[in-house]
This record gives sequence, C-alpha cells and structure tokens, in this order.
Amino acid sequence: MLIIPFAFFLVMLEFAVGSHLALYALDVRNDSSFGFFRLQALINLVLFSLLAWGTQHGFTSTQQLKLDGFHLDFAWLSHQEFTLGWFLLFQLAYLITMLSPAWRAARLVAGGLASAFGIACLLCVGMGLRPIASATLGGFFTVAGFMCGALAIGGVSTAMLLGHWYLNTPTASGKPLEFATLITIAGIVLQIAFGLLSGPVTYSAPKMAAVAPATTSQAQHSHVLAAATPAPVGTPAVTPTPAGKPVSGPVPSGVSFSTPILLLLEYVLGLGVPLALSVLALRLERERSFQSATGMLYIAVVFAFFGEILARGLFLRPLV
Repeated sequence: MLIIPFAFFLVMLEFAVGSHLALYALDVRNDSSFGFFRLQALINLVLFSLLAWGTQHGFTSTQQLKLDGFHLDFAWLSHQEFTLGWFLLFQLAYLITMLSPAWRAARLVAGGLASAFGIACLLCVGMGLRPIASATLGGFFTVAGFMCGALAIGGVSTAMLLGHWYLNTPTASGKPLEFATLITIAGIVLQIAFGLLSGPVTYSAPKMAAVAPATTSQAQHSHVLAAATPAPVGTPAVTPTPAGKPVSGPVPSGVSFSTPILLLLEYVLGLGVPLALSVLALRLERERSFQSATGMLYIAVVFAFFGEILARGLFLRPLV
C-alpha cells in the first residue's frame, strides 16, 4: 500500500469532520448569514466528505489494510466504514434542512448527529492507528492529535470561506469570524502540544518469512546451469563483483530528506506559520479589516494543508 493515498485520506477526513464541526458551532451560535451556512454545508459534503469516502474505499479499507499485513488495531478500524457512511448521510440531511430557515430545529438535530458520527469516525481511525505511537498513556496523545488536527484544518478553512462572505457584507458583525479563527488557533496550539507529547514510534513491522539458504549442491548446480546457458546475442558480458567490493557504475540520483528535517518543516511551516497567520488574522478581524484578514487566512489554509499532509505522511512512515 502506498503511504500518500493513506495520508491523503486522513487529511480529507480531518477536513470533512473539522469543517462540519466549525460550521455546526457557528450554526448553534446563530449569528451568521444563512446563505453562508448553505454554501459551506454544500462544500463540506461534496468537496471534503465525498472525497474522503472515495479515498477510503479505494485505498484504505479495512480489508486492504489487513491484506497489507499491518499490525494495527482492526477492532477499531473495522468501524470506520460504518461511522463514515452515517456521517455522510446525516450531512446530506443537514444540507436538506438548509432549504428553509423554518426547519432550524431539524437542522440542529441532523447537524448534531453528523457531528457525533464524524467524531466517532475520527476516534475509530485514531484508535486503530494508535499502535504506531502508543508509548505515552497508551497512545492518548496520538488519538487527540487527530481530533485537534481536524479542528485546526477545519476551522481555518471555514474561517477563510466566512471571510470571503464578509467581502459582500462588510457591515456584518465580526464575532462569527473571530470565533472560527479562535477554533483554528486552539486546534493548532493543542496539536503542537499533543504532537510533542505523543512519544516515540512503537510500531513493530510484520516479520517476513525466512527463506532457507541454498545447500552446497544446489548452489553448484545453479552455477553450472548459469555457466551453460548462452547469453542472448548483443547482451554485454557482466563480470561478477566479489563480495564486499563496491560496485562501480552510475548511482541513482535524487534528493532525500531525513526525518528530523521533515519534522522541522512540519512544525515550522505546517504549524508555526498557520498559527502566526491566524493570530494576525484575529487582530485584523477585531480591527474590522476583513479583506486583509481573509488574505491571511487564505495563506494559512495552504500552509495548514501542506503541514497536515506532511504530518500524516511522517506518522505513517513506520508502515513502509
């Protein structure tokens, strides 16, 4: 299994659940534009949730993970399809209840159930992947990191889209935008803390089946067959290299980064920069400079997405 699709699924799941939680919190406050709720609910369902569902069924189903032989907690992972499916259904119901403002009670019920199943799905995935880093408190901070990552990336995307809405209604109250930005700041701060407290990697890779060494007679027989088999016409002769002697010839080129460098990029660019931009955006929002704040949030979304992809890729790296 490739790590990139798995990491992409985790990020899309955090996007979907976190964006819905931020939107639902704003809906409970009931001090934002109803048109924004409709647009954001549609984006959350189509762009984030359906993409997470498709990636999960295509690359990271429980059956696929079992076939790959990973030592994960499948008792928890076996519930991810069920919880994600119900999360999508209640998100759809939440979107349908947006057709009329008079259906507010039904909308809050559907949104609350979607939030519950979204959190349950994150919990199942986090607990299932807990064996990768379970040194501290049985992996509590590892699971909590998924929750905070969802709040951070979902909060900043919701705040950014809400900021664009303020460009059409500049006289609206800035409290909802400040609230969404505070969710982002809290999520990033907790994600940094839990990431540092999660401890070292504890995952043990599956043991490969041992291959019995060839006997002396088998080795001699193979050598005789290889010597007796004529090489195809035009094939250059290959001189065996003695054991321990460096092999001469072209070396594959490429750039590789060590884990400490990637961790530094994650914490500086993926967490530090979005945190600084979110704090700056909060200050601009309180000064009612919504256009400048939206620009800061837009850049923060880009860095947060980059950081989350990098963080989940590094987290899944022991599976390779």
